[in-house]
Amino acid sequence: MIKVLKDMLCLLFLVSGFVLLFILMQTKHIWGNVYIEQILVNLEENVLSSVSREVLYGFVISAILGVVTAIAFSVILKKNRQLIIVGLICYVFSFFEVGVFSYFWRQTVSSEIYEQEYVPPQNLNYTFLSNKRNLILIYVESMEENYASVANENLISNMYARMKTEVSFKGFYQLQNQDYTMAAMVGSLCGVPLRKSILKGHLRYQNFLEGMVCLPEILSQNGYKTVFMKGADIDFSRAGLFMKTHGFDEVMGKSEIQAHFGLELKEHTGAFGGFDDSTLYEVVKKKINELSSSDKPFFLSFLTLDTHTPDYFLSPVCKSEHGDKKDVIRCADQMLSEFLSWLEKQDFYLNTTVFVMGDHIQTGKNELYEDQRGRRVVNFVLNPSPLVKKQEHTAWTTLDAAPTILSALGVRFSDGKFGLGRSLFSKTPTLVEKMGLKLETELSKSSKVYDSFESVRVHAEPKYEIYAPLGVELISNKEIEKYATFSNVLMGVVYSDEFSFMLPTIENKDIELDLSFKVMMDEGGAKTISVVANGQEIEKWNVTMKDKQPLMKQIRIPLSLIDNGKLLLKFETNDDALSETFGIGVMSLKISGLNEGLF
Repeated sequence: MIKVLKDMLCLLFLVSGFVLLFILMQTKHIWGNVYIEQILVNLEENVLSSVSREVLYGFVISAILGVVTAIAFSVILKKNRQLIIVGLICYVFSFFEVGVFSYFWRQTVSSEIYEQEYVPPQNLNYTFLSNKRNLILIYVESMEENYASVANENLISNMYARMKTEVSFKGFYQLQNQDYTMAAMVGSLCGVPLRKSILKGHLRYQNFLEGMVCLPEILSQNGYKTVFMKGADIDFSRAGLFMKTHGFDEVMGKSEIQAHFGLELKEHTGAFGGFDDSTLYEVVKKKINELSSSDKPFFLSFLTLDTHTPDYFLSPVCKSEHGDKKDVIRCADQMLSEFLSWLEKQDFYLNTTVFVMGDHIQTGKNELYEDQRGRRVVNFVLNPSPLVKKQEHTAWTTLDAAPTILSALGVRFSDGKFGLGRSLFSKTPTLVEKMGLKLETELSKSSKVYDSFESVRVHAEPKYEIYAPLGVELISNKEIEKYATFSNVLMGVVYSDEFSFMLPTIENKDIELDLSFKVMMDEGGAKTISVVANGQEIEKWNVTMKDKQPLMKQIRIPLSLIDNGKLLLKFETNDDALSETFGIGVMSLKISGLNEGLF
């Protein structure tokens, strides 16, 4: 029996080693070189949930090939010691390829780069022009300058012409682990790289690097109306949470666009199940017209998605000539060109600066050209402030975008230093010019300063500032979030474990709270939810996978528990900290049972 168990464990070790190896090979085939920190970040953000079925099938096939190969080796080798050695080789090779060993070594070594080079944006003095310029920041997904020369064909003739005639910056260098959209946006807006969260469980889901200040916050604090838009789900990879945490007044993804502009998604579906880029450009135009009608300066940023690999999408406004990715790149160039031409005809354009950049180079190898060296993102600035002059820099990174954008608006600040970024309109050397590849090494080490960006409160104190409406059903996220002590909006539902209410004078009636909500469940699992009103448990629910969601519950709260009109409801679970943080996802709530005549 013991021998059989040993044989099974050795075989399982060999199988897992080959499965890991084959999955790594498939990952490198799709995305090129990947590193452990990038893998961990994407797994945390559940990025795989958005990839196409073809990609997922590829991973399933890779896993099956790994199992088959392992079984073949077990038949040939037979001895357990040999199986363990081969399995160990698979593990060591895979870990080495994604930098596991160096990653854990770097966690034991601290860097002083933040103490020496980081300039906290909140500590700077900003001098804006008396007539503040509007800002439009366009992220063109995975758009590389190298597309201007693909087999003697220029796929981005319009963008390339802009780079030659407008302000554009040479010498782009992409930092390691920053070749995906969320990292690119954090780097370009905040002047720091996005790294794997140091926080465990629920802490990290309450905000996104809350201890750090970014470009949108600076503009918002100086009177700008700030908006971010993308065609797909805004909550993917916590993009919406990041934007809300860092100064965007309005954040719009496919659900918000659908509601605000009255569009039917099924008629305009593009990449990742969101709106295609041609539709996005049209709604962006409408939003810009809304913003320009106000007396406030505005900052609008948006992200295109059609050129995202491996699921790139050809917009219906373009013709298919090659039948491959070339058509998509050419179409993206055409749509951007038409949008910029429209912008230049608007009355507000004279006082508007436009910054266009590829968010990152395409992840991994680019199948459209063989030479993989010197890959650079498209970038150019339209209509910068006449007070600034481009300086010659030999190298820059995404971290330098935020201060460069501020300078382009004519804003003066601290020698062009912002976070770890340096304005390309200033003579101050960028950190990659100053440090070379040592910059990547230092950024990969642990840092107490970076850790402090993630230090957050576990719970905010209930404020009880808003009277709960009587007999009115609240169904919008914004209305529901008013009563959440803290919240995280996922897939259009407000998740929280605490809701606080201020109630009017109560006369001899208990309170009834009607809830429509969802619960996060592990497959095949069950969850117990205790409802606690002002510290006393009043109900307990058992939820299983068999229960149809959304769940509908009516909670009766005894009048005796109400403390001076204040009510704090907690939804405690029997699960781990992460699940406890989410508590329940409220879709609608309605309070009744009071003397409504008091109002």
